[in-house]
Amino acid sequence: MAQGTKDYSVPALEKSIMILNALAEAELSTSDLHLQLKLPKSTTFVILNTLEQHAIIQKSPEGKYRLGHGVLRWGMSYFKSMDVVRIARPLLERLVSGTPFTAHLAAPVDNKPVYVDKVEGGGFVRFATAIGQTQPLFRSAVGKAMASDWTEEQLRGFLLEEGQGAADPGKIERELAKMREDAQFVREHGFVVEDEEFEEGVRCVGAPIRGANGGIVASLSITALIKDLPVVKFIAVGNAVKDTAGQISRELGYRGGISDV
Repeated sequence: MAQGTKDYSVPALEKSIMILNALAEAELSTSDLHLQLKLPKSTTFVILNTLEQHAIIQKSPEGKYRLGHGVLRWGMSYFKSMDVVRIARPLLERLVSGTPFTAHLAAPVDNKPVYVDKVEGGGFVRFATAIGQTQPLFRSAVGKAMASDWTEEQLRGFLLEEGQGAADPGKIERELAKMREDAQFVREHGFVVEDEEFEEGVRCVGAPIRGANGGIVASLSITALIKDLPVVKFIAVGNAVKDTAGQISRELGYRGGISDV
């Protein structure tokens, strides 16, 4: 009789996956994992120690574990195989060809935009951005575009999780007001502008990318020095970014109009 796949499972590997899945949800101590997953303390300790040595997890000063930067290598490998990266690359190259702009493609990871591709134009300046780099949701063009469909509840929940209003109760309302304004701009124009909000002297224009079901699955942006992207060019550049996002969206199966992207 042929053996099933369960007969070939590796117990230690299964326990490691259980631990990683738990740490993907929250920071946990050895005792937390022991109690939550009902694993022997000695086994939990050995697995944690091994994972930590390979930077798959990291330990906080409080003695709790969380996922480490080592998992990013796997994530980036996965992203590189995604259709959106393959489809977007030639369109990003066309978008910045003959310009001093740099194009970035971002995908959501834990509700934050992470760069999964980067294409540089013909400018002399090279921006110190990299694939795998996380961007702020509320102060980056890729983040604003990515969150432009979020509900009020989602926005407020994210701000609370980030501790935005811990010391200043009015900060959440100010942040919400700005996000509502940006989201409305995306709905009306199909793109959004980040004007020196993240880095002085740098402007970005971003747009959302939608999948077959109409939901936002990624976003793209162009990054430029303010001298290369004056205010008078916002509309022309914004429309080019929006059109590129629309083309990528259609390649991914989206059937709405470009104005809906």
